[in-house]
Amino acid sequence: MKQAKSPKEFVFHRREPEIHDDLIAVVDAEALFGRDVISVSESLIEGVQFQERNATSLFIEASVVERVNLSNWSFGSIKLADVRLVNCDLGNLEARAMNMVRVEFINCRMTGFRAGKLECQDVLISQGDQRYSQFRFSHFKSSEFESCNFEDADFYGTDLSGTRFRICNLRNAEMSKTKLVDADLRGSVVDGVQMNAEDIRGAVVDASQAMLFAPLLGIRIA
Repeated sequence: MKQAKSPKEFVFHRREPEIHDDLIAVVDAEALFGRDVISVSESLIEGVQFQERNATSLFIEASVVERVNLSNWSFGSIKLADVRLVNCDLGNLEARAMNMVRVEFINCRMTGFRAGKLECQDVLISQGDQRYSQFRFSHFKSSEFESCNFEDADFYGTDLSGTRFRICNLRNAEMSKTKLVDADLRGSVVDGVQMNAEDIRGAVVDASQAMLFAPLLGIRIA
């Protein structure tokens, strides 16, 4: 008699950005970011404060962005590939379409960050402040969130399958209609998360989180 096969264990793997060590520092960043179509490659951009403005598109690849202020900017589209952003201010930044591959956000301010049609692969968001950020109907693949503050963030309709939330604050986050199969929520604050029973199906949670989700699933713990 054949034994039933056990479900295949999910193995998480995120690829880090591919960035060279000998990046060229951008000398006149203000002129570069004063364009309507902004394109940057294999560069180091640091310590620049830009006033809020609108631009058609932003493309950055194989670069490091440090201590740059792009708060309250509005873009038609953003594409980032092999980029590391460190200590940047992206508060209330908005883009109608966004694509990110092998991108890291390290200790960035992202309060009110709004992304439409966001497609992410191998993305890391670590530390910083992401309250009130909006990722509705987005897709994250092989991505992880570490020590993030997603309180009151909006993930409605987002595919978070296989993502990792490490010690994150998800208090009162909107997660209705999300896909959380193989998503690891262990160790994160999930009090007040807005979701339905079908949304949490397939997620990995710890014992204390299971107690919180029990009423959602119609489970009574005696």
